[in-house]
Amino acid sequence: MSGCEAPVSERVAGGGAVWEVPDVSPEVARYAASIEGAVVQKAKDEALRHVADVRQYDWSLGKIRHRSWIAQWYGDGTEKTFEPLFFGDGELTPAGVALVSALKNAGDHALDPAVYDIEAIEGLVERIGKMRKTLTRSPRLELTREEIAALATWYEAHKGDTAEARLAALCDSSATPLPRVAAFYEAESSRVEEYLALARGIETKLADSWFSYSEDMKMGNLMKYSSEELAKYTTEDNPNEVHPKHFDSIISERVTAATRDLVANSTSPQVVFDGLVPAHEQYAKLQTVRGRYRAIVDGGGWATVAPDRMFAGGRAPLVRALKQRLAVEGYDAGDVQDDLFDEKLTSAIRAYQKYHQLDETGEVNDVFWRSLNVAAQQRLAEIEANIRHWHRSIFEPRAAYIYINLPSFTVEVWRNGERIAEHRTVVGNSTKVCNTRTMQWEMINATKIMHARMTYLVFNPYWNVPPRIEVDEYQKKMAEDPKWLAQSDFEYFTPRGGGRVLRQKPGEHNALGRVKLIFPNRYNIYLHDTPKQQMFTYAIRAFSHGCIRVENAMGFAQSILEIDGQWDAARIDKFFKEAGEHPVDLKTPLDVFIDYHTVTVDEHGQPYFLADIYRYIRDEIAPPSPAQLRCDPSIDKTSAFRSGEQLDSGP
Repeated sequence: MSGCEAPVSERVAGGGAVWEVPDVSPEVARYAASIEGAVVQKAKDEALRHVADVRQYDWSLGKIRHRSWIAQWYGDGTEKTFEPLFFGDGELTPAGVALVSALKNAGDHALDPAVYDIEAIEGLVERIGKMRKTLTRSPRLELTREEIAALATWYEAHKGDTAEARLAALCDSSATPLPRVAAFYEAESSRVEEYLALARGIETKLADSWFSYSEDMKMGNLMKYSSEELAKYTTEDNPNEVHPKHFDSIISERVTAATRDLVANSTSPQVVFDGLVPAHEQYAKLQTVRGRYRAIVDGGGWATVAPDRMFAGGRAPLVRALKQRLAVEGYDAGDVQDDLFDEKLTSAIRAYQKYHQLDETGEVNDVFWRSLNVAAQQRLAEIEANIRHWHRSIFEPRAAYIYINLPSFTVEVWRNGERIAEHRTVVGNSTKVCNTRTMQWEMINATKIMHARMTYLVFNPYWNVPPRIEVDEYQKKMAEDPKWLAQSDFEYFTPRGGGRVLRQKPGEHNALGRVKLIFPNRYNIYLHDTPKQQMFTYAIRAFSHGCIRVENAMGFAQSILEIDGQWDAARIDKFFKEAGEHPVDLKTPLDVFIDYHTVTVDEHGQPYFLADIYRYIRDEIAPPSPAQLRCDPSIDKTSAFRSGEQLDSGP
């Protein structure tokens, strides 16, 4: 040894005392004092090497729904390093805090927090917090006088080895000169691995819940696609429809992109969660209404009012019960302890009828009583189903657009965030036929939910009768009366592509009225005028073959052309003085959104409960059985033309 490292009698801490150990150099003394920290660090480093493999997930921590996505994001232990996003350094990251908060409040979005295992996640976080405290209070590794002396002898023989090699030898139970060090290492490794395995499990659970939540809120919406998705997953022959075989890939790509956004916004993750919330103003209003009806249900709901006859000006105990029932739902019926059927009650009944799509008579009848006695739990379920429907909506904000909510029987024109026009509509009826291909009942005339772009209008139009309607309705008339075609305003003509098409000539009796507005789509659905104006007086207006009739269609067309900078009243009037139809192309195509919501909220916060004309909401709340969906075309009434493939609509 050199002179500066000559053996001396060193005072070295060990076993709760300070030992005088002869023949120990300062270098060995320092090494002995650092052994504990080095062993603990080695235990952590070794455990971290195994934390990347998601295949090591402890299934006792809870079910994982998206294992393939997790493996894709975090790696399988060979290609990528497991980089925590939601849980790190023993606590939730900002993204983890935002996620747990979102999962706990999933009910605000009509989602069930239990689906995301939020209680299990919070239990795991609490458990690891306690485990972390015990790790910081681990038993001390304090060398005895004899161990330090043995270490000095061993160190002299191995001082030329690297620090890593010496530490590995000390922790190897088959090679160490200090068995207690190896035992300490094994115990510490076990504790650290248990902690890190739980941390990995928490991260995996959080990631799995994030994937499910983002999919439920937005990413799983297969009612609409981005332009990039359409370009990637459609063909030239069918540019607007994505085959179901691509659905999983699309959702996976969306969820991955959202997760990347979360990483990019790791210090301000709330912006990503806010982006999952539907942008339409109706969504926030429905959430508020849900809170009101949730409170009503939690308070016991409302009492059933026994249906009976009652008249304005009369008195009866039932009047008091009716007033109290209306008051629960927010209708001002006056003094709820008074049994007089007064003007206040009449106004409240009329208001109730308005918001439930009933004839506004202010009088009670069987339809009123049936509506009134729908349970509060059912109304809450309808509200929540409509909130979830917004997660699957085709709507996206635009500077200008046309919005049609089928159960509202209205079409709206929006520009710069304001509704500039609203017109009543008639939509497709709910007649069921037996689909000969699927052997299931189908509403063949239901107007389809879709997003398309209006590209042109046609004034003074012909109506080309769809083959289905020709077979089902007009061929029978022609067979019964050979003179019908010659005496009607219909005719056959040959289009450029050949064939023979039945069409109705322009005029006051034309089924399309004075104008039709075209947004090309595979169902051949469009908006149009109608000579049957009396249909707009009904509260429920589902009468067409699928196309949408518009009240005051000329005023509606004017709004569209004004947005496009093309309205010219004199030019339009001239169209009707000339023979034939007159198309007008839009300079800028206008987005058309046809959607389906049976609960909407007005500017005062009062909900409308609308007709579920196609049973979409009822079937979501209580799905029909396979037997209820099944039909037999040889027995059940069906269209004479329907083959299960034809897609067309009519006025």
